[in-house]
Amino acid sequence: MLCLLVLLGAAATAAAQTSGSRVVTTHHGPIRGYKDPDGSMYSFYDVPYATVPTGRDKFKAPLSPPTWTQPFEAVFRGVICPQLNMLITVAHIMQEDCLVANIFVPDTNITNLPVAVNVHGGGYVLGSGSTIQFTNFVKNNNMILITFNYRLGAYGFICLGTENIPGNAGLKDQAALLRWVNQNIAQFGGNPNDVTVMGCSAGGISADLLTISNMTNRLFHKAIPESGCTYSAIAIQYDPIQKARDYARLLNYSNIDRIEALEEFYLTVPAAKLTTRSLITTNHPDSSLTFTACLERDVGVEMFLQDDPADILKNGDFPAMPLLYGLAKEEGIFRIPNILAGWLNKMNERFSDFLPNDLEFKSPEEKERVANTVGAFYFGNRPIGISTIPEYIDFYTDVVLGYKMMKGLTLRLGAKDQPIYLYQYSFVDENTRPIWFTNVTGTDHCEQHSIMSDHDTTGKTEAYIKMQNMMRSLWTNFILTGKPVPDGSSLPTWPATNITRSPYMDLSPVVRLENSMFGARFELWDGIYEKHYRKPIRLNPNMPGSVAGVASNIYVFSLVVCSLASRLFY
Repeated sequence: MLCLLVLLGAAATAAAQTSGSRVVTTHHGPIRGYKDPDGSMYSFYDVPYATVPTGRDKFKAPLSPPTWTQPFEAVFRGVICPQLNMLITVAHIMQEDCLVANIFVPDTNITNLPVAVNVHGGGYVLGSGSTIQFTNFVKNNNMILITFNYRLGAYGFICLGTENIPGNAGLKDQAALLRWVNQNIAQFGGNPNDVTVMGCSAGGISADLLTISNMTNRLFHKAIPESGCTYSAIAIQYDPIQKARDYARLLNYSNIDRIEALEEFYLTVPAAKLTTRSLITTNHPDSSLTFTACLERDVGVEMFLQDDPADILKNGDFPAMPLLYGLAKEEGIFRIPNILAGWLNKMNERFSDFLPNDLEFKSPEEKERVANTVGAFYFGNRPIGISTIPEYIDFYTDVVLGYKMMKGLTLRLGAKDQPIYLYQYSFVDENTRPIWFTNVTGTDHCEQHSIMSDHDTTGKTEAYIKMQNMMRSLWTNFILTGKPVPDGSSLPTWPATNITRSPYMDLSPVVRLENSMFGARFELWDGIYEKHYRKPIRLNPNMPGSVAGVASNIYVFSLVVCSLASRLFY
């Protein structure tokens, strides 16, 4: 595989428009990167940081990266991990051996530069290290940026608790990347003792999970979890073996009761088939994802996650570090396409089906009582319909991300003193389109992440450009200093938050400090979770489980595909 990459790199280099190159000698071999045409930085693309195990070992933790003696031509090849074919462009090479990183280094002789590692989003089923770029952080500031691939979908997140499929392979890829950074980044001029992990959606979930994993202890020092958290129904598989059974049924495999047969299916299913239904798994009414982290069983290998994140946070079993932590005000907008598939009518028929997956009840009657309480809180006595779209958005903002992000914050601060800078991103301008079926505007999932990315700003308003510059400054300040607004800055003062979620910065056209994020909405869910929190099941392949049917909604699937054409959610 490596020989092929080197040959492809040599061919691409001959055609590349460059004005210089730089060779960096890593522990695995020399790497040649090339200066961008504007001369501001060197780019090292598609560098192997680990090796995907093959055959019957393909769901295990990654192996060491290859080694080489001749310079590895680190030019762009578009390597991505297996995912849904219909969303792949001709610029990409999809392959199982996909664990590569992109390293962007400013054109400077300064050493010990801070390092930012961005974890891409995409619901753990889509995307790559090149999906969204932030090279403006490198071009305009003295830091190194790294983006990378990790295994997706079933390849990265099927968890059976067996020796062959222990679980959390995709997260172990992320840990391997951080170990590679720790070992090699000094050769690029970076400081291995000043690494910040950032990401939005699934990238934000990952960034938060990485802060509590024993595998990544002391490998990074600051984190920016955006619109994602460790303590959530979208972050943890609460019954991973059942999730594996459900997905096998989606792939038309029926012998799912015996764990041995289920394991054999996953070990032998063709790669092309394994990804075909993965996008459907991001769209459950109960706000769960099929492919997320799981509580591993000890099978004699290193574990990424071995305890309930809620318990890890409560017990303080994590290293304290500065966090820049928050979400967009109307995160629930990304659930709007499901309205066309009849979700509003279904919510009127049985609202309890839309309660989050990480709640449990002693009886159906108890579940209905809680559902009635929640429905009355958000919708009053009105039928759920087009007139209640804002309330629908608030509901999904809270159950998918809002409450659990705030609860995770309070658990952290209850266990350990650490500086957490809390924000809500609420910027809209005259170009912001109204939310579907309404005449009001709002900030969608991960918009705070996308405004800072490399993209064409032709036609953007002056307010947008001003907001973009400020957001980039805040994030840059945090990466460089551990504070979004360092002492002496011209930006508004931004103190760390406390256990009551006060203060937090409202990042809007008029930036201002506010108190008690989510207020009564937090209190509602805090009372519910105090009584009904469902602890995730620790993997045990010998445990019997019910076989639940999975109905695939092709209409919803097509809506989500269309939505993903403009943005990757989760």
